[in-house]
Amino acid sequence: MAATESAERSQPGGQRGSDGRYILLGIGSTLIWCWSGVCFRMGADLMGSAMVYLTFMSGGGALTAVALQYARRQPLANMYRLPVRVIVAGFFGVALYTVMLATAFGIVSVSDIGQINLLNYLWPVWMVVLGILLLGGRPNVVMAVAGILTGLVGVAVSRGFDLLAHPPSSLVPHALALAGGFFWALYVVLLRRWKIPDEKGGTAFHFATCSAMAGGIAAYMGHWSSMPPWSGAMVFWVVVGAVGPVGIAYSMYEISVKNGPVLIIASLAYFIPIGSSALIGLFFKETMNGGLIMGAVLIAIGAWLVRCASRDLGPAEERPAETGQ
Repeated sequence: MAATESAERSQPGGQRGSDGRYILLGIGSTLIWCWSGVCFRMGADLMGSAMVYLTFMSGGGALTAVALQYARRQPLANMYRLPVRVIVAGFFGVALYTVMLATAFGIVSVSDIGQINLLNYLWPVWMVVLGILLLGGRPNVVMAVAGILTGLVGVAVSRGFDLLAHPPSSLVPHALALAGGFFWALYVVLLRRWKIPDEKGGTAFHFATCSAMAGGIAAYMGHWSSMPPWSGAMVFWVVVGAVGPVGIAYSMYEISVKNGPVLIIASLAYFIPIGSSALIGLFFKETMNGGLIMGAVLIAIGAWLVRCASRDLGPAEERPAETGQ
């Protein structure tokens, strides 16, 4: 009993009674992240271009992060005074990753949106591979292989059991989502290798870079000239995407994981594939089938197995960046 009481007093979150607040923050961030895929597709459909939407979504998210930093009375300089290697890693692991993922959601056929979403959540697989190469980790091979195979089966069945033998008409969106997840995993593993603290990860800076990239791509493709007039729905989805998944979700998760029961809060991330798939099925009826939710559950189980197999690749308490989009 004395040891338990001592642990509770030494916990950053203070007394046990305060844990509930931080768990709620963790649950809130998880629920918000589940909306990322819906935001990408709804924004692309309404604005005629995934890159036009991403310009406003990422830019607004970066501004939201700045506002939250100011509200928490933390130095704004920490958001942009980053080591060069973090800037380079973030360019690929946050900015380019988000551009690739938004493009994949924007161009894929409606019936395949769910599968694109789950392909993104294969990034724990990449983390194991990259962890072996860059961190010298030695995962439990049997458990890692079981997790990888479980995740791949989840992706395969997510289009529906009747389409297992019929590949999508275009694999470009799938390649973008898969490669984007690789860049995200590389970014997270490099932060671990370099022992970069969370506040030096530069999330706001990277999303500002993402906004500039998306705007430039949209200009090159001529998408700005074909953008429809602003509507209430367009404003709504820009605000939801910017303030939610890009803006406050990261801040909520960071606060909760630093002050609350880490293992409980970090484990909430495994429910994101399931929650996001349910929302995608709700908003896009064509993608809902008998295999979508089952595939999401298998992805979550596979990610958990892979994470358990790679405990030596980093600390148990995942960084906020490790939750993915």
